[in-house]
Amino acid sequence: MYTKAPTSKQMPLNIVGSTTYGRYPKISTENTYNMFISDGWLVDFAGYLITASLRDAGIGRGLFNSARSNKMVAVVDKYVYLIDSVLTSSIIGTLDSSDGDVFIDENDAKQIAICDKKDIYIYDYNANTFGKATIGFIPGYITFQDGYFIAAHANEPKWELSALNNGLSWPAAPNNIGAFQTKPDNVVACVRLPGRGGQLFIMGNTVTEHWVNVGYQIFPYQRTSSFNIDYGCLNPATIATGDTFIVWLGANEKSGPAILLSNGTQVTQISTDGINYKLGSLVHPEDSYGFLYKLDGHLFYQLTFSAEEDNLTLLYDLETKMFFTLTDENMNKHIAKRLVFFNDGYYFLSFTDGFVYRMSTDYVTYNLKEIPRVRICKNIRMPDSSQFIANSLLFTLEQGASADIQRVDLSVSTDGGVSFGSIDGQELNDLGVRHNKLVWWNLGWANDFVAQFRFWGKGRFVATDGMVNIYQ
Repeated sequence: MYTKAPTSKQMPLNIVGSTTYGRYPKISTENTYNMFISDGWLVDFAGYLITASLRDAGIGRGLFNSARSNKMVAVVDKYVYLIDSVLTSSIIGTLDSSDGDVFIDENDAKQIAICDKKDIYIYDYNANTFGKATIGFIPGYITFQDGYFIAAHANEPKWELSALNNGLSWPAAPNNIGAFQTKPDNVVACVRLPGRGGQLFIMGNTVTEHWVNVGYQIFPYQRTSSFNIDYGCLNPATIATGDTFIVWLGANEKSGPAILLSNGTQVTQISTDGINYKLGSLVHPEDSYGFLYKLDGHLFYQLTFSAEEDNLTLLYDLETKMFFTLTDENMNKHIAKRLVFFNDGYYFLSFTDGFVYRMSTDYVTYNLKEIPRVRICKNIRMPDSSQFIANSLLFTLEQGASADIQRVDLSVSTDGGVSFGSIDGQELNDLGVRHNKLVWWNLGWANDFVAQFRFWGKGRFVATDGMVNIYQ
């Protein structure tokens, strides 16, 4: 009986890839942890290091860079700290609350407003005074624009302006109070549009209105009647502004959570079907925090779902339009809660303590602890679902660049990523030995093959795509 001789093929292995979160595991289990794509290569994401201790047992609530005073303002528990350029800190005041979100902004009169969603506190760094503003409402998210602090009325369809360049005064007069007009909703946040003078987003739970400061005496802002966004904001702590964009976690009365981006004239949903399905499966999506930052030329939006049941951090690269997954050293959510650019670097407060951390791609550890870097590649399948033998697997990565011991582990799934087999690890070359190819052999039978790699070590990793040689 004639038997067809087996044929050999080379199938692409996408080491360089993102987190896709297929709606179901059969669609995709592709995931990238603590790495991202730069110039077509998979590289390490930033590490971090403790640079200052505010309160060892405290929890970070808010962080702000005052560009005019060249100092950071940090809130840990009920304490408000001022941090200078050499990271020396001092307590400048206390809040009546000890937990919950805090929003901070600054006006032209050397006043910094700190809102804990109960009260508004004003720190005047010229007079070195700290006090509570007189207000007649419960405030929410606070921002500054064109001489006014602007705050949402919590659980009301209103938003309010401070007196001109005076955050201690909030007149309850018609020329200081705005209201929703598009549909019944409560104001969640008022957000100035970066790069667009006098333009403001008024965000509710289910809708966002666009307003412009036209200088009217009765009330300076006018709503743009021809444009609104049929998504509100699930949590104002997810709102982030940078370059010419606003990014936030949105929702409306007809759909679940989605990640949205707007440049002020149009809105784009950046979360994919799979990401939206993942968001829809979260238990407490409202317990979430987001911020934007530019790292090595990439503008990232980092979004963390902090509830114990959810425990997830997503990273979106606005340059490559790809998602990645970030974790701490134990594969739980990333610890950064609030981040600012200060003193030529990025600093953040965490969910876990009262330390100030510096984050940079120059750091290859999490405060000297090893970073778990994992890449789960795309499924390899035949169009007719026929079986094949995975004879060998190889890819190229940098070796010989670190004095520390480094290793790459491979585990293989033959059931489409549902379960993975035993681990086969290879140590990388010693410092100066730059042979750059890793090869694994005799990987077995499959008809839905997935490779998972774990990159171990306290040095850097730089990897590119590979291939799997198969026989049919």
